[in-house]
Amino acid sequence: MLKKLTALLICAVMLSLSVTVNAAENYTKEDISKTIDGIISYKSAILKADDTASFVQKLSETTDNSETQWYIISLSKYGTDVTAVQSSMIKSAEKLYKSKSKATDFQRTSLALYACGLNPENINGKNLLSDGVYNSENVNKQGINAYVYALLSLDCANAKVPSDAKYDREYFIKKIIGLQLSDGGFTLMGQSADTDVTAMCLQALAPYKSDSTVKESIDRALDVLSKKQNEKGGYSSFGTVNSESVSQVISALVALNIDVQSDSRFIKNGNTLVDNLMTFKNSDGGFSHIENGKSNNIACYQALNSLVDLYKYMSKGNTEIFEFDDTKKNNSNSENSRQNTENSNTDSSEVNIDSNNKNNSVNTGDITEKHNSQVDEGQQETTVKPESDNAENYDDQVMALADDNYEPFTLASTPDSVVAANSDDDNNFIFYVSLIGLVAVAAVLLIIRLTVLKKDGEPFRLFGKRKGDK
Repeated sequence: MLKKLTALLICAVMLSLSVTVNAAENYTKEDISKTIDGIISYKSAILKADDTASFVQKLSETTDNSETQWYIISLSKYGTDVTAVQSSMIKSAEKLYKSKSKATDFQRTSLALYACGLNPENINGKNLLSDGVYNSENVNKQGINAYVYALLSLDCANAKVPSDAKYDREYFIKKIIGLQLSDGGFTLMGQSADTDVTAMCLQALAPYKSDSTVKESIDRALDVLSKKQNEKGGYSSFGTVNSESVSQVISALVALNIDVQSDSRFIKNGNTLVDNLMTFKNSDGGFSHIENGKSNNIACYQALNSLVDLYKYMSKGNTEIFEFDDTKKNNSNSENSRQNTENSNTDSSEVNIDSNNKNNSVNTGDITEKHNSQVDEGQQETTVKPESDNAENYDDQVMALADDNYEPFTLASTPDSVVAANSDDDNNFIFYVSLIGLVAVAAVLLIIRLTVLKKDGEPFRLFGKRKGDK
């Protein structure tokens, strides 16, 4: 009995330590679309929705939830009609004014409002872009992710920043670049680059890459992301290899018009970012936070968002990661349209980015309003200068954290990965404790066997009969 038990335990230990190797694969846009549909089906099943229309209707019941808003954003980018959530989104937007809402709450909600065909600058007289971005009282209290999503929400709505606003696009660009680390990356805190935050910053800076200072910042960030990529084509954040980090990098590269499946900087040991992300895909269509983990809501909506970005890039060459084609059509015929009397005419002050032009330039205007006082009137391109030394800016973030004003765990980023880890890391802990226990038991049994053999004066062997046994 002892012999059989020892053999079984040793085999179990060997199996538990085995490593699965996934071969690299070149995914087509059809493959990506199928994976996207799988995530939607997974979430629909959870909400007990029979089809896409009922799925969207179910989402309308929880629009106060950040997860729901990200699903609305991703579905709209994918071309799904999400106008059924409009009335609920209006109520959610109004609730922001009735509670102590963060700047990033206004920014994320603005993206979701625009995604469903509404104008975040006029929700029953409320201007979320003003209150959450360019005239926000709290935008400097959350650290770098508030600057990132300030830019993304402004550019998504193609908003014209008033000349008397507290902050403009240039302000947020300079804030982001001013927080770049010496290694080229970005982080929420500390002095070591974090994958998710670095990727988020690239997403925000991408439309302004024609500026020499911005381009230099982008190149440095890309270099650190390439170096941080592991041999399986993936990334770690806060010490955990996870899917959300990969999702963020995919969206960043798409925004920069970089092919994630062919650029050699982001292929390690034959594995691309897409290869790695697919290792987190489960049979139910969902994605896990960690490899071989259960499908996780946060991992799912981040994978959905990045794969939709990739799908649009592979289908149309689209690099605008927050562009909603159908929404633009709805807005053009809507009473809530962004095109109102005040800014219906396009002029030279509007930022005009051609996503299909690698060498696009940023027109002078909102983005360089303050800087242009030192630039010749006819000059079309400007240089953005980063603000002060990044160490001083990080000291400000640490002080804000101490005052409980710094609340970075808000949007799609490392913060969500950390939230996801709460459940998945518990499973990790149980697995490793069990594994250690298993190895310990096997070691004890091995010692017992050695002791018995020594006592009987027999040579060591793991299995087999003693001398004289039949």
